[in-house]
Amino acid sequence: MGNYENIRLWSLRFQLLLPMETLPVPYEVVLEKQISPAYHLEGRGRPLDHAQIVCTISGEGAFRLREKVYKLTPGMTFMAQLGDPDTAYYYPGHATEPWIFLWISFDGFRAVEIIREMNKRYGYVFRLPLDSGFVKHLESYKSPRGTLRFVTPTGGAKIVHDALASLGDTIEQPEMLSRRSKLIRAAQELITTHLDRSLDLEAVAHTLQVSREHLSRVFHAQTGITPGEFATQERMRAAGRFLREGNLNCKEIAVRLGFGSASSFARAFRAYYRISPMQYLRN
Repeated sequence: MGNYENIRLWSLRFQLLLPMETLPVPYEVVLEKQISPAYHLEGRGRPLDHAQIVCTISGEGAFRLREKVYKLTPGMTFMAQLGDPDTAYYYPGHATEPWIFLWISFDGFRAVEIIREMNKRYGYVFRLPLDSGFVKHLESYKSPRGTLRFVTPTGGAKIVHDALASLGDTIEQPEMLSRRSKLIRAAQELITTHLDRSLDLEAVAHTLQVSREHLSRVFHAQTGITPGEFATQERMRAAGRFLREGNLNCKEIAVRLGFGSASSFARAFRAYYRISPMQYLRN
């Protein structure tokens, strides 16, 4: 027990009161130090309902994903299901300095599902600045070693989601500032400020000084939908808002949203929401 405690520079464990099966559960946030080549954790045989995110603060560790081994130098971070047989992490035998790493773990199959989906989007290994929002977020939990914090099920789920949101923001921030992202945000702004007319993609592309083909290709790659689908989505969301506010009738909404008539608006509304505007209001 003494050796186990000595590797933890600080730690905070969460204890849930009456956990709910549908909510992810935070387990621990730990700053850990490893110096032993015997430290080697294989995913095979570990709990299937646990997930973990580990960020190297100093020194060097290693993470294996199938046949590939990643060097975990400062800022290198991995995210994985603990029981994934394709993964392992360890203190490499050639290392000369202690591996100090900050990690958070989650319990529950819901947490594992979230981590799997994030693996599909972001991968398993990525580099984060040590002054990033995610690292600072975990460091905000710094507590005397062995601290226990009692939380409610919803409070625990918030801890998990806040950590994952902070991680996602840190990873995506460079992409948000890229030229492609700026192009898509500009296109979305043009579309949403001209919902009173049918989408003229050629005109949008001309305004943004790119070709229609390039705009369509980048828009779909960045958002997963076409500019036309985005325009329809925004137009129908605006229609739903107008109906809920109750200040406009269907004919007036049709004019506001660039439809030729109330009947064409009603057909488009039904195609999107699967119910008529009047049924939408009643529901």
